[in-house]
Amino acid sequence: MANQTYQTIYAELKKRILDGTYRVKMRLPIEDELINEFNASRYAVRKAISVLVEEGLVYSVKGRGVVILENNNAQSDEFNLSLGQAEGLQALNEHRSLTYATTVIGCDLKLVDHTIQDKTGFANGLPVYEVIRLRKVNGKNAVLNISYFNAQIVVNLTKEIAQQSIYNYLQERLGVKIAIIKRQLKIESTTALDDQYLDLELNNCIGNMISIGFNDSGKHFEYTESHFIPGQFAFTQLIKY
Repeated sequence: MANQTYQTIYAELKKRILDGTYRVKMRLPIEDELINEFNASRYAVRKAISVLVEEGLVYSVKGRGVVILENNNAQSDEFNLSLGQAEGLQALNEHRSLTYATTVIGCDLKLVDHTIQDKTGFANGLPVYEVIRLRKVNGKNAVLNISYFNAQIVVNLTKEIAQQSIYNYLQERLGVKIAIIKRQLKIESTTALDDQYLDLELNNCIGNMISIGFNDSGKHFEYTESHFIPGQFAFTQLIKY
């Protein structure tokens, strides 16, 4: 393996944890061993481990290394989402054999009115891109993302860019440094858009993960609502004492 990204390292380590590769010692190999095995940077290895910690699979103990928590084989069949990690649905579930598809329903430049202001916190009259994307997982319309991006920071946003990764565009093309993402989780009644696009079956409610993004100057650049269908997603947060 050469120059592995933290996502690849994370996926491989998670696979090994779940299939019992490390069951005897109940620890991950030390950091330097993982760096050599994956030919990766120390940052990539530490980032991969931090995602495993966030999912409640391992715990770092001073003087003992990274300990694997028992009962990891009791992982549910639900898709993983995280309030504490910026990674998207696909990155957090890449160890699974899943199919993903994104449909961009709309990518329109608008001026913030009182309705958008009340929802997003953006100033009235600010130009924003309203982006609506449907995420299909294993053939099921599972997540509806409704986003507003500050058009003074996220410039020249197009439907083609939205089809790929807006965050990659922000960081790699525009040089925007993402500093903080605040997240909230709510359970809400369905909207007309949810009823139109999501595979809700008999459900009349959705989970709503709200993400509010700020750059390193403290400027608010994003407000996103991710509406997801019930019974398909699980949030895991490790509480440390």
